[in-house]
Amino acid sequence: MQTKSSLCFVTMLLLLMFFLSLFPCKALADQQTISLGYGLGVLNNTRQVGHLWGNDYYDFGHIAYGYEKTLSGKFNLLIEPFVSIVNRPSTGLDFGLTLNGRYYFGPLNHRGFFATVGGGGVYTSIRFHEQGTHGLFVLHGGVGYKWERLSVEGRFRHYSNASLAHPNRSVNATIVSLGYAF
Repeated sequence: MQTKSSLCFVTMLLLLMFFLSLFPCKALADQQTISLGYGLGVLNNTRQVGHLWGNDYYDFGHIAYGYEKTLSGKFNLLIEPFVSIVNRPSTGLDFGLTLNGRYYFGPLNHRGFFATVGGGGVYTSIRFHEQGTHGLFVLHGGVGYKWERLSVEGRFRHYSNASLAHPNRSVNATIVSLGYAF
């Protein structure tokens, strides 16, 4: 079982590196962003912010690269590979890739208030008691504000194995991030 987990980890890492090597090219991009954030557990089976179902504390640092392409007017497609450095309940890494829709509410695209919703896949090295596998699905949504090249965003993130393994209790978190567009 350990060999299978190691193979999955290496595969996810290679896929992440492949996607990152494709997107930094200026000829491809409408907008690119690097964002750094901090997240902690919320809305799990406890009333305490920062905790999981078993009352373990859950917090992490979050690094994401975003490639944003205008689809129509103020609606954009956002491809976002990310890495989360988990501090607790144990030290580890999450590698994932999400496909998102982003809508800007102001008069200009890539400026002002926006909403983001999307989903994708993630591999985590953490053995969550709530999940029966290391390969998970991720759904998230949030709101933010972008001014010139800087942005701030708050997101709600939901991890689940979609009942492909047992147990399948959600691992929910909130992330606050600061981004820089180039």
